[in-house]
Parts: sequence; C-alpha cells; structure tokens
Amino acid sequence: MKAFLIILFTHILLSQNQSINIPSGVKIDISGEVEMEFIDVEGKGGTANREALRQEVYTRSPHTRIDKAVLDFKVYYTENITYRLSFNFNDNKGYADKYYLKYKNGNTQIKIGKDRPAVALKRITEGYPLIGTAYWKGREYQVDWQQTFDMFTLGSTISLKRPLGYDDAAEDKSFRMLVYDDTDVIDGQTIEYGLRASTSLGKLNFMGWYYTGNLIDDADWKGRLHFDFDYYPESNTVQSADANIDHYWLGGRADYTIFNTNFRGEYIKSKDGFLLRNGFYSEVSRNLELPFLDNSIRLLGRYGELNNDEQMIENQDGIIFDSFLPLLKDPHTWDRNMITLAAIYNLTDYAKIKIEYYMIDEDTGDTQEAADSGDRDYQPNIKDNQLLVQFELSF
Repeated sequence: MKAFLIILFTHILLSQNQSINIPSGVKIDISGEVEMEFIDVEGKGGTANREALRQEVYTRSPHTRIDKAVLDFKVYYTENITYRLSFNFNDNKGYADKYYLKYKNGNTQIKIGKDRPAVALKRITEGYPLIGTAYWKGREYQVDWQQTFDMFTLGSTISLKRPLGYDDAAEDKSFRMLVYDDTDVIDGQTIEYGLRASTSLGKLNFMGWYYTGNLIDDADWKGRLHFDFDYYPESNTVQSADANIDHYWLGGRADYTIFNTNFRGEYIKSKDGFLLRNGFYSEVSRNLELPFLDNSIRLLGRYGELNNDEQMIENQDGIIFDSFLPLLKDPHTWDRNMITLAAIYNLTDYAKIKIEYYMIDEDTGDTQEAADSGDRDYQPNIKDNQLLVQFELSF
C-alpha cells in the first residue's frame, strides 16, 4: 500500500491537473502539496552551550524536515454531493487527516465527517495564531449545517467533543501548551454543540460563535485538569458532588481590506471546568509589487496572546487560594504572547516559499527565590524565538 501511494504521489507531481473518470460516471479530482522546512531556534546547541536552567529547548541546532506531504481526493457523486479524503504523510507516519461527505444546494450546505471546526481560519502563514492552535486547529467528528441568506450566514454543529491535549506554540516542540486536540476514540466521550453567524458589509466581514458541552469523563477532567494543574480544586473522581464539568468556548473575528491591505482581529474566551482562558490576535498583511520580483510578495505581521485566568477559589476544606498560577515546571500553565513576521512569495502558481520568524514570550512563574534555592539560573521566560523557511510545492 505504501509503495502504491509513493508511486501515485510521484506520478501526480509530474502533472499539473489530475482528474479521473471511472465507469460508474463518478469523477475524482486529485491534488496535494509537499512542505519542506528549515527550522532554527534562538541560541546555540550542544553541551558546551547549556545553561543551569530548569527548562531547556530540546534542539537549538538548525535542522530540516518534511513537515507534511498531502494527497487529497475529491469525489463528485452528483452536482450537489461530494466526498473529500485527505492523507497526510511526514517523516514519522501517514494518516487520514480529514474526510467528509458534503451536500450543497444553492445556499444550503450540510457536511458530515472529520474536519476542523467551521470557524477555523484558512491562514496564509505556516504558523497559527496562539488561539488558533489552542481552539480551532484540532479536527473533530461533526455534522454541520450552514445556510446563507442575503446578508447573513448562519450555521450549527453537533460534534464529538475534542479532548484536551498538548501542541506546540510554533515549530519547536519543547514547551507545549494546552489545546483542543484531534478527536479520538475515548471512553466517556461527550457531545459539543455549536452556533455561528457571519455577515459581510462590503469589505468588512464579521463572524461570531459559541460552542458548549461537557468535559469528557476522566480524559479531560482527570487526565488533563486535575492531574496536570497543581492548583486544580477538585477531588479525584468526576462523579463527585462538586465536580465541575462545564465546557464552552466563544469568540468573534473581524477583517477589513482596503488598498490591498488586510486587517484582521480575533478574540476567544473559554471555560473547561474551573479553568478559564482567553486570548486574541491582531494582524495586518499586504501584497507588494517589487520591480525586481516577477510576482507579488505577501508581508504579514501578527501579535497574539493566550492566557490562563488566575482565580481565587475555595477548596473542599473551605480554604481560599490563588489557582491556575503559572509554574515553571509545567509549560501548559504559562501565559504566552507571540509576534509573527512573515513573507510569502509565489515562485509559480504551484510553488511558494515562506519565511517566518516567531518571537515568543512566556510568563513561566519563576521567582529569584526559587532559582536560588534550586541552585540554578533565574528563568522568568524562555529564549525560544524561532525561524522557519519553508518551500511548498502544490499540484
């Protein structure tokens, strides 16, 4: 099977457009992309450059990798019914990334399968905003309905709730943050319900959404919140009388385009049990025509934050204490902000190069007193700014 996919993938790369018509009359379009990356993290690698720190970057030395190779199939059953199946391959594994059946008739659309939430943004950079990674990057099994009216689009979703998990803030994998992960086979699975609305007023676009449900029994409440947060104020079983299994995330996004420049902002607030988080980003991007380049170049600047809300909570013994403080030993408790600077250049219609630099600042919660008692360097933040150079070939 792997050999067949490699041969098929190579054959497609040699062609620009591929469409297959099978005897039943069904048409299949084949497309995809390959992303090759160079990554460098701030600082020098090697034993001689290591510091007396509690938290260290795993790999500071420059390195390259295949980020992913995508093979995408779109099957046309009728004019209104299509099926999409997308395979992802990287240096370690291959897997079915998303797959869904879609019915579209005029202004009505129904989608059933595995995909990102409908509010997920189709970004132009390789890196996600912090709140994008945390909230809408992960895939879910969903039934989604969408209806477009004159000025408004309304939508609703019923999905299997995505479990709490961990992902990278940017390209480096040393300090992972808490995210809504890909849906998986989990005991105690729960359902999430979502509503959204969007409108366009000329060049100004708005979208707002609200998703709600309950935490997944044990996987979320016990496996991530109670065990992974030192100050989580509950007992050891989700069936306890005081168990808080509330879950929601809500947000809004707006963008405006003028003079070939796009301005975008987004805000998200969430609740998972007692854990409250919020974050936002704002970005500006512009296409520039330069005399020494054959095609335009896209420049982007973005600033974003993701924060855990500190709370004064009363525990079972009636003691009030400060909860959800950042702890140096647990990167998922840190507050973060990130500046992204990016340049995207289309070499051809099927090849582009992306150069992105991420300046990340974390509040680790470390104190000078703790550093002195541990006979180590004081570490209120991490030196982990990152450079990405990516070559993308699509077909």
